[in-house]
Amino acid sequence: MATKIRHISTFLNQWAPPGTKMDYDNVGLLVGDPDAEVTNILTCLDVTDAIVAEAIQNDCELIVAHHPLIFSKIGKINPTDEQGRIIYKLIKNDIGLLVAHTNLDAALDGVSFVLANMLGLDDLSFLTKNYSISKKISLVSSVDNSDSMVQLLNYYSAEDVHHYSVESRESDLRCFEAIIDKHHLPALRKGLKKEGLLKEGALQITDLVSTSNNFGMGVIGQYPEEGLGKNEFLHLVSQALGVKAIRFSGDVNRIKTVAVCGGSGVFLKEKAIKSGADAFVTADIKYHDYFTEQDNFLLVDVGHYESEFPVAEALRKELSEAFDNLSVTVTNVVTNPMQTYVSESKPKSIQQS
Repeated sequence: MATKIRHISTFLNQWAPPGTKMDYDNVGLLVGDPDAEVTNILTCLDVTDAIVAEAIQNDCELIVAHHPLIFSKIGKINPTDEQGRIIYKLIKNDIGLLVAHTNLDAALDGVSFVLANMLGLDDLSFLTKNYSISKKISLVSSVDNSDSMVQLLNYYSAEDVHHYSVESRESDLRCFEAIIDKHHLPALRKGLKKEGLLKEGALQITDLVSTSNNFGMGVIGQYPEEGLGKNEFLHLVSQALGVKAIRFSGDVNRIKTVAVCGGSGVFLKEKAIKSGADAFVTADIKYHDYFTEQDNFLLVDVGHYESEFPVAEALRKELSEAFDNLSVTVTNVVTNPMQTYVSESKPKSIQQS
């Protein structure tokens, strides 16, 4: 059977459900036909002109990226601006674009796990598992619908399904309650409407905080035995991620417990400290965030691109194992827009002046 884009999308949705993304984010199939057949896939961090050119050259029908090309509504698509030009080329060359962004940040074995593995950490676990993905639902319906209601809730992986009698002028009404992951809600609502089980105002939804082992933010892990010295650790980070210059603050004698968060993760700094981390590796740290009252703690900024680019290889590996009939390659294009100048000595022109 031919593999289609929707098969790739389903696989990624199981690994990193779209419902776990941040509210501002835009994930899933952003460009393309879900029923288009796929034989060649290109994985990458960012989608640029050079990435699309590489996909065209390699006869790829699909690009799987981490960063979305489209964040907000688009008023026009034409080749006069960068975003429009890229979308235009994708459509013209029948190339789909599938994105897993903050949902992959929050997934088990996602972005931060990949970063932790790159740094050689063991005993990995989420830094925080308090992640708002679960909802409590309450729905009033006739007792005659009990079997259908319970069956539908179970179909969409609802937990703690129960129901009880409701006092009402209408006879034989029951309130059905359950816990469900929010990415199942749209399908559940559609199923309820199809079965005639959803009346206006009858469905109540309440936010919950999930402590699921499958979703969270950041990762914490260990180095064996006595750990590493500060300079030894910084050198390891530099070599593992190809970082020419590392910004950091703080001081520490030995580093054994390390927290990481790919991308902009400084919001987890206090959680890292409370969890006993000797160092926290992330990106996009602002000036005032480098200040900390915590002794023996290292705050390390490796750069946004550097902290996340390994996920392109992780995507290649997972897709290759799941679809052995496909050719999946990682981009050869470096899409990092930031450059670093490291001066080892004064240029001759300056020395002679």
